[in-house]
Amino acid sequence: MGKVPMVGLAMAAGSATVVLGMSARWPVWLWAVPAAMAVLLALLLASARAPRPDSDEPPWEKTRVVSVALPSRVPDYDFYFSATVWWRPILNTTGLVHADPASLAVETVLERAKALTEHEVPGRLELVQHRLNGLLGTQSQDRSGLVEAMGGRVELRLSEDDRSRLGKLSEVRKTEEVWEHERRYEQSKRAYLGDDVLKSPGSAVVWWLARHDEQVKEAVDMIGPLAQLSAAANDEALSDLYEHLGPGAGSFRDDDEDDDGPTAGLAGPLGPSGPAGGTPVIGPLNQLLDDVGLPEHSDERNVCTRRLAEFINAAGRPEHARLIREGLLGEDSAVSGRPGPAKDRAAGGTGARFTKFDGSVNGSPANGMSPGSGHGSEE
Repeated sequence: MGKVPMVGLAMAAGSATVVLGMSARWPVWLWAVPAAMAVLLALLLASARAPRPDSDEPPWEKTRVVSVALPSRVPDYDFYFSATVWWRPILNTTGLVHADPASLAVETVLERAKALTEHEVPGRLELVQHRLNGLLGTQSQDRSGLVEAMGGRVELRLSEDDRSRLGKLSEVRKTEEVWEHERRYEQSKRAYLGDDVLKSPGSAVVWWLARHDEQVKEAVDMIGPLAQLSAAANDEALSDLYEHLGPGAGSFRDDDEDDDGPTAGLAGPLGPSGPAGGTPVIGPLNQLLDDVGLPEHSDERNVCTRRLAEFINAAGRPEHARLIREGLLGEDSAVSGRPGPAKDRAAGGTGARFTKFDGSVNGSPANGMSPGSGHGSEE
């Protein structure tokens, strides 16, 4: 019986109860309660849904896919894909059928999964798995239009060897990146020191003073070491201007010190100086000759240099005189035939016709006294 006749029957029963109760003069409660129940029953029948007709769509079936290799963005590193596939045939009028429609459903799901995994890196395994669950959760038809399929409960993994290799590659890549940054930092620092700080002794001193702006006196003491660093950094010899500040740079000894040999007067605070330790007189003497305006290699400069060497030799500093002659005049005592200090004493005179500063020089008084007073000169 349909829904409409049932509603009409309930309403008729309620109306008959009311009419009968009023005509027989029943108490109100005796006929009002059955009438209300009849009306309520009619309303319930009217609101009830009709049963749905049987569906003609085929039911969903499922199958399981286990450990199918799918490519990743990195060659030779495959994902191993497992999932549950739901499928059902599609009603069509072509009459085409397939012997194994479940395989069509699996192929459809695998193609959709492959289109995603081949663009993903294997290091993001969990993220790719969640994306696959979201992508495959909606049904899709296969290319032949015979079945529709969808996937779920996706499991994705990598082989243990691939996991181990990816971990090692990640560590090496991070270590290499740190090393590359350190190398660039070292190159930048070397360029800063070589091309800027140690470009010249002056720039080195300015750099040191900028870092120690309250230590002016110490900056003066650092000129020599910084000049050596600058020369070494530029593969150059130490300039004559800074030779007297270099290591082994000694100073003239006082006249009251004893002369213990041919190198007397060359001992300084850093030990004896000479051709191996650096000459402490050639650099300042060169600067002095430049300051007075004597051109280099000129006759006037050579004559002045030779006279200075003779004065120094007469003052009892034969080794310094020899160094000046060899360093500034290019003379060699053994080749030039100029007698050395030992030969001069053996011959009873000096090679420069001097004895002492209080004697005569070339026949003339060197101390302002007459030739007959004081110490006489040796002929």
